[in-house]
Amino acid sequence: MHPIELQSVWKRYHLGSKHDSLRDMIPALLKRWAGREAHPETPKNEFWALKDVSFHVKKGETLGIIGPNGAGKSTLLKILSRIAKQTRGAIRVQGRLAALIELGGGFHPDLSGRENIYLQGTMLGLSRREIVSRFDSIVAFSELESFLDTPVKRYSSGMVVKLGFAIAAHIHPDILLLDEVLAVGDIGFQQKCFRRIDALRSAGTTMIFISHNLEAVHTLCDRVLLLRHGQVAEEGEPGAVIQRFREEMLGHVMRDEAAASTGNSTALAQLTDVALKDADGMPLETLTTGEPLLIEVSYQANQPIANPMFRVAIERFDGLLCHATASRRHGVVPETLRGEGTLTLTYPAVPLLPNLYHVTVELFEDGNPIPVASLRRHRIFQIISDGHDHGTVQLEHSWLLQHP
Repeated sequence: MHPIELQSVWKRYHLGSKHDSLRDMIPALLKRWAGREAHPETPKNEFWALKDVSFHVKKGETLGIIGPNGAGKSTLLKILSRIAKQTRGAIRVQGRLAALIELGGGFHPDLSGRENIYLQGTMLGLSRREIVSRFDSIVAFSELESFLDTPVKRYSSGMVVKLGFAIAAHIHPDILLLDEVLAVGDIGFQQKCFRRIDALRSAGTTMIFISHNLEAVHTLCDRVLLLRHGQVAEEGEPGAVIQRFREEMLGHVMRDEAAASTGNSTALAQLTDVALKDADGMPLETLTTGEPLLIEVSYQANQPIANPMFRVAIERFDGLLCHATASRRHGVVPETLRGEGTLTLTYPAVPLLPNLYHVTVELFEDGNPIPVASLRRHRIFQIISDGHDHGTVQLEHSWLLQHP
């Protein structure tokens, strides 16, 4: 038997109904008895968050769960951690389970950080002696020594995450459930968390990891499950499943980004188009890491623009700035810009690794920080790769192994 097993699990919610625990259910029942229920729970109001979900996680395995927002990922972890109950189907969880799936979940807001450590430890099945033996390690990891006697309700979201993860990671759980809440902490703490996760994996802890950080999922997980509309759409090796998800998201992102693309023009000028082309001048939407990329910017200067400067930026679809450059540094734009024309920016070999990217172009006049024309997030393209490197860029490198 595996530490985690699910068989044909379904979860139904009633739209307008917020009670999924006893604490929420009591006031809802009182309202119903008083005849003040605003949303009668009829089949018409039903929403199935999970539909016939079956999978297992082997001992010591880390399963990643990915999918678009609303796919049922967090609902699944709530059921596994017994915050919510499935509508039907069978779930078996064997071993001590710790979960970090809701910001502040399980903490009593009026108790101090110190008191919540003891409360959480007790709820997770530790004896007082066990909690005392791990207390200093929990506090040191959380970096909250100065706030131990402060009520948790006065903690920032980042502080709550630090305390929650420190507790969950130091009770030596058999099973650890992690949702996207790790994204709330600062970068330094996130790195420390990932190192701790790696140590727990090496120690044989079984994990389920949910994140929109696909690189982290690829690095940490042995297997990945893709959820779509509450159903298991695909399951398998991380690289293949993540690539399929990226391909699915490409169409959605391109439609959304096209709708979100914004342009700004003034009486001085307009940017009439931004085109992405390959080395032969053919339009493209996809290119392979290392291939050339031409960005052609068409403009119309209605009045003379003194000391013009074009700025081009390439951003990953999650907002990470990958590269930005300005024409003035390369001396390719005249002192005064007149009429219409085309400016071409050429990348001989794009080193970016697989992901979705978009292009922003801005035109400035005479050092003014406000552009006279811009097209933001105007063109989207996908990068694919034949290699197996991961990260943001592909760096030229070589390996040398020396041995006796």
